[in-house]
Amino acid sequence: MHWTNPFEMRGRWLKGNLHTHTTRSDGSVGVDERLDAYREAGYDFIALTDHFVVSSDAGRSTSEFLVLDGVECHAVGPELGEVWHLVGIDVPPALPVDRAMSVEEIKAVLLDAGALTVFAHPYWSGNTVQRSLNIYDGLWAMEVFNATTLAVGKGTSRVHWDDALDWGVRLHGVAVDDCHHGEGDTFMGWVMVRAQALTREAVVDALRRGAFYSTTGPRIEEVTITDGHIRVRCSPATSVTFIAQRYHGRRFVAEPGYRLHEAHYRFTGEETYVRIEVWDAAGGTAWTNPIYCR
Repeated sequence: MHWTNPFEMRGRWLKGNLHTHTTRSDGSVGVDERLDAYREAGYDFIALTDHFVVSSDAGRSTSEFLVLDGVECHAVGPELGEVWHLVGIDVPPALPVDRAMSVEEIKAVLLDAGALTVFAHPYWSGNTVQRSLNIYDGLWAMEVFNATTLAVGKGTSRVHWDDALDWGVRLHGVAVDDCHHGEGDTFMGWVMVRAQALTREAVVDALRRGAFYSTTGPRIEEVTITDGHIRVRCSPATSVTFIAQRYHGRRFVAEPGYRLHEAHYRFTGEETYVRIEVWDAAGGTAWTNPIYCR
């Protein structure tokens, strides 16, 4: 098995948003108001990722609230007028990005800078897996949930994630707000990171290793793997699904009037990966990162 299990690590859970806009690009509020809103909502950290505007706000961090510098860049693809969006997290302020760059050039700059590089909202962007395979190499994560793109009914990219995993691409999944305004796109999707301290070094290291889960509400409280068997404990759920490539995996559904608090799955030996989704009665979802079986 190849997986960083955050539920067995030392440290504490930290709540963060990894995709955030302000009036520096196309957001409706300034940096101060945006940071204050997330701090007051109980978040521990945030990444500022305005379009082609590289943040230099890490100095605003305090012992209780961490700010990560970031940027979002995009380029038009050669087919169907599609646009490729990449988010870079933990970037240097002098990062050389501009709107004339191709998506390959943007990716190279982000990766060379050591950024956590995220494939943003592929469903919304029309980025099919076949046309994305050359982009995936080296990326850190894909947005499995994006609150802003709910506006056109494309808030989740679960199928894109599974297609990529089935092709052998290894990507974490993150839930984000991609907030531009203040209603309908804030405090809706976040990551829960297991880190030993609320510092840039500790949080970025935990993110890079996959020591987190993503959620729009449900809590994943424990995942254990022993003797070819996975057990998950969670907040009250209507279903828990162990998802693998193609037709492999299994879904457990609570009986009417009841809720699941745990579920168990035994590996068949045919899975290439397994990831876990927890759904609650409010329609919220939580996602683990993939457990790679070979």
